Amino acid sequence: MKKSSGSVRKFCGTWFFVIILLFVHSLLLGYAATRHSPTALEGPLLAAGVSHWELGRYELYRVNPPLVRMVAAIPVMLTGCETNWTRFVDGPRTRPEYSIGSQFIEINGKRSFWLMTIARWACIPFSLIGGLYCFFWSRELYRSDISGLIAVTLWCFDPLILGNGELITNDVAAASFGLVACYYFWRWLKSPSWTNCIIAGFIFALAVLAKTTWLFLFGLYPIIAILWFGIKFWRGELIIKRLTIVIIGTKIFLMFFIVLWIINAFYGFDGSFEEYGSYSFVSKKCSIIDNKNPHLASLPIPLPRQFLIGLDTQISDFEHFGQMSYLAGQWRDRGWWYYYVYGLLVKETHGTQILLLLSIVSIFCWKKNRLSLDEIILILPALSVLFIVSSQVAFNTHFRYIVPMMGFIFIFIGRMTLFMEQKMIWKIVVAFLIFLSTISSLSNYPHSLAYFNELSGGIKNGHQHLLHSAIDWGQDLTYLKEWLDSHPEIKLDGLAYHGGFEPSAIGVDSPKPPLDRNSEMGANKTDLMEVGPLPGWYALSNNSLYSYDKNYEYFQKFKPVHVVGVTIFIFYITQEDANRVRKELGLPVF
Repeated sequence: MKKSSGSVRKFCGTWFFVIILLFVHSLLLGYAATRHSPTALEGPLLAAGVSHWELGRYELYRVNPPLVRMVAAIPVMLTGCETNWTRFVDGPRTRPEYSIGSQFIEINGKRSFWLMTIARWACIPFSLIGGLYCFFWSRELYRSDISGLIAVTLWCFDPLILGNGELITNDVAAASFGLVACYYFWRWLKSPSWTNCIIAGFIFALAVLAKTTWLFLFGLYPIIAILWFGIKFWRGELIIKRLTIVIIGTKIFLMFFIVLWIINAFYGFDGSFEEYGSYSFVSKKCSIIDNKNPHLASLPIPLPRQFLIGLDTQISDFEHFGQMSYLAGQWRDRGWWYYYVYGLLVKETHGTQILLLLSIVSIFCWKKNRLSLDEIILILPALSVLFIVSSQVAFNTHFRYIVPMMGFIFIFIGRMTLFMEQKMIWKIVVAFLIFLSTISSLSNYPHSLAYFNELSGGIKNGHQHLLHSAIDWGQDLTYLKEWLDSHPEIKLDGLAYHGGFEPSAIGVDSPKPPLDRNSEMGANKTDLMEVGPLPGWYALSNNSLYSYDKNYEYFQKFKPVHVVGVTIFIFYITQEDANRVRKELGLPVF
């Protein structure tokens, strides 16, 4: 009886910490959602989500499935919003959602910030699901509540999860559903019942509807199944007969059938099973019909039309070399295979990095703690995500593509309990590293999207490593508006802002700063007194200041007088300072 009572207290204590962690996580996401302006993609995403409900059409933002943005749009539809679809156009590689998203914010004005906030709040449960299943899987895998608590703690306070989880973008939802899908597939492997098969198929469908990245599971699941049952048979733990193979194969087929049925049903079976030849694909990978493959033209495709067109458009974007990529201070017209590995080195907390390294080292330290088959099943999806995103070397712009693998990493770090069983010192070390990771992340909150770790130089020097959505995605316009309101004596003479809408939509009116004479656009200026620098007050976001087009490169010769949020720099240039730099650049002075 005493043992049972102690187990109940332990169970209740564990769940108390899990609930507290997830509650704090939701508060962190909820508050951050109120502080940041719509990022470059959120206007288009929200407008697209509204269009799905209002028009019953899925052309807008079809490069990703509509699940997340439709959830985000629910409270917006309930409270009411202004819409205008006159900018809609359709055609190969067209992306009308950007202009429509900008227009959506313009016509809703300052109220669009409130609409974006409630849309973000609607997406918080996606992140909570990810944290909860980090706990479930790590606890079950390592047979330890402590392992589960380690995993959920790392999820709840990780800057990548916090920074992207506050937004209505797909990344954290995809990370959560992809993790849950793999978890239930693992449970199906351990107990391949029809019920587990149906559950695994249903969650797999949600993962794909969150982001098309998880389509690779159609290829990975059979490989994992062969690996799992093959090793079990080789070890003598399982007797596999011909009938057993047929049943297992049938269940995997049923699982995939459920996935495809749910995807098609979500789109209302719009264009499902149309012949391959009826599409005008723009990507090389999808355009495989030629004189040598005429039989493919009549092949029915078991996917909705807009889903497939969106996938084709996304693939085409990744095939298109020539887009400028940035890494470690270098711009070039292609990407790097190690872009995401480098990003993890500079944007993940040192505490988590060390914990991951120790977890890997522990595999080789003790024979009894070697990598298990269950852990291989855990690691394979994470490595697949890393391989897929790293293989897209046409260009590198968004480090956030790595987010779907993070939950698997946190679960794997749960194996640190194997260290903790050795000596008390390891319990102290693990606790300290988790504390270090949490403090490092929260010290930059609510600016988690722009987080860079200490050895990389922090947010202040983040531009030396990565740009675009890794640091400046237009999220700090709210802070600029507040700063300008608190300094009514200051009127901006120029604003270069990296976002998805015109700042004037919320009352920040300012022309563009004067161009740099050495930029492509500045070279067209015939009157050299019109190019910069010129005296006045200016605000430039991080991406504008360090952009490859060098439109405002001369601002790097001045020291900002203030930083708004963490990504918008305020410059005050006196006539004396302007003339000094103009002389350096060979420009006429005032």
